[in-house]
This record gives sequence, structure tokens and C-alpha cells, in this order.
Amino acid sequence: MTTELSPDAVRAEVQKFWSILSGKSKDKLEDLYSPSAIVFSGKAKLSERGALPAIRRMRHYAAADSLSTVELDTIEVQIPGPDIAIASYTYRFSSTKTLKDGTREDRKTLFGRSTQIFQLDPSGALRIVHEHLSSAAPPAVEKAKG
Repeated sequence: MTTELSPDAVRAEVQKFWSILSGKSKDKLEDLYSPSAIVFSGKAKLSERGALPAIRRMRHYAAADSLSTVELDTIEVQIPGPDIAIASYTYRFSSTKTLKDGTREDRKTLFGRSTQIFQLDPSGALRIVHEHLSSAAPPAVEKAKG
């Protein structure tokens, strides 16, 4: 558990988020979110509670038939209060998944942007309380016979 709020601790949580999402960690993505978290994903027209998009993301990106990679740019961290931190960064994310009909779906987000607001919970763990993921261009989706 984190006991002190620091830019390095926040960057480590961002790295953990993407490690889980890309299937490189067996941890649960929904555990990174506060129960009251609000999330705006790249596709959503409305906000959602944190656990719902996290569970959906895990089903899609961390499934056995999926392969995902991520490249993160510099993670800027602001600490406006003793228990709040804001992480802002850009990223590139790609995933490949085999669909039920045998075709392969490739998704690439080349110009992703993220803002994640973290808060220390009573146990001292950093939890995401707000997240906004977007892209400067719609993700490219290609299907090919696999």
C-alpha cells in the first residue's frame, strides 16, 4: 500500500493500470478504482461508474485470445492537495483479438490522451476517482482472416 503521495507513486499506479489492461498482470483493473469513481472512456457518450468500464476492458483486452501493447509518453503529475494527484499523459495502444468467426480484429489508438485523478483511500492506497481517456483520432480498426 502507498503511504505517501508522490509523483513517483502516481506514475507507478499509471504503469500498473496499463500493465493490467495489456494483460501483463493478473491483478484486477477494477481494484484500482474508488467505488465512487467516474470514468469517461474513448467511446462513451456518458460517464460511467469506475468498475463497469474496468470489467468490460478486462474482458476485451486481457482475454486469452487478445494481445495488447502500450507506449506511454511522459506522465505529468500535479499534487493539488495532501491526498489528491492528477496524472496527465499521452499514449499509443494497440490490441489484436480473434473473434468468434475466426477473423482477427486489430485496434490502434495512435493519439490517446489520458487524465486520471487519484486519491489516497483510508488504507493509504491510491485509487482512481476520475478518469478521462480520449483520442485525437478515432481508433483504427482492421479485420483480417486469421
